[in-house]
Amino acid sequence: MPPGVAREVGLLKQRVITAVFMLLLLYVVTAWFPVPWFAAFLTLLYIPALLEWSLFMGLRKGLHRTGFVIGFLATLLLSVLVIGIPAQGAIPREGPLILLCALALVYWLFMFGMIRHYPDRAELWDRPQRIALMAVPTLLPTWWALVYLKTLSGPGWLVFSLIALVSVADIGAYFSGRRWGRRKLAPRLSPGKSWEGVWGGMTASLAVATALAAIVHLNVQALDLLQWILLLLAALLVAAVSVVGDLFESMLKRQRGMKDSGRCLPGHGGLLDRADSLLAAAPVFALAVLLIRGLTGDA
Repeated sequence: MPPGVAREVGLLKQRVITAVFMLLLLYVVTAWFPVPWFAAFLTLLYIPALLEWSLFMGLRKGLHRTGFVIGFLATLLLSVLVIGIPAQGAIPREGPLILLCALALVYWLFMFGMIRHYPDRAELWDRPQRIALMAVPTLLPTWWALVYLKTLSGPGWLVFSLIALVSVADIGAYFSGRRWGRRKLAPRLSPGKSWEGVWGGMTASLAVATALAAIVHLNVQALDLLQWILLLLAALLVAAVSVVGDLFESMLKRQRGMKDSGRCLPGHGGLLDRADSLLAAAPVFALAVLLIRGLTGDA
């Protein structure tokens, strides 16, 4: 076997092994851990992700990077005191959560504008202090979104539904972009992404959302027309904003000349490389769930 082919086969094997391990760990933690343990595990997972984020800031010294991690975790602790301590059978305060997730949606819409004009407006955010502040609206709402979804469903089916929507949107965007992609989404940042890929990803996400809603309708509780409409609209929005999360991380990496955010996942890069789409999609999905519960009067 030629050396180049052997290297590619070895990399693929490494990627598959890592992906299987991550999926098994995700299933065990999400389906079997109680809410406090799930929140604690998520917090531990944030530590290497925050260290990766510190590289986006241009930090290299261990003391500076550790200080940034401690500062973010302190902000997370403060938010827990405001919104509520995650506990089994207890739902966090939904008012502050709606505000947090709504601000996250506005933030990602703003970031889409920055991405579309990159690198023309990079000077507006490319400072270590500003990138440090950007970690709060990027990472904090995602933590709360996942914890909130876990509190609503102990077995974690809402968390799995979110991951399914994001994954299918990514797959749909890839294949439809390769087949029909003509109009570039962000040509100076990611030449491979196209508007046709975005539409394809949204279509794939809509199909999965329809199937999931049908399962709920037939096996859990009957959904009325308003709930159907809101769920499908939420799936479209989640698919669209997941692309923004992907491009956003690409923008940060390109600004620092980085190929991957880290090396903690063999064959995949860093945690942020694998979670970039989820960072944007999670608070939007949680916001949709919050609004649907409010509009339909679910307890």
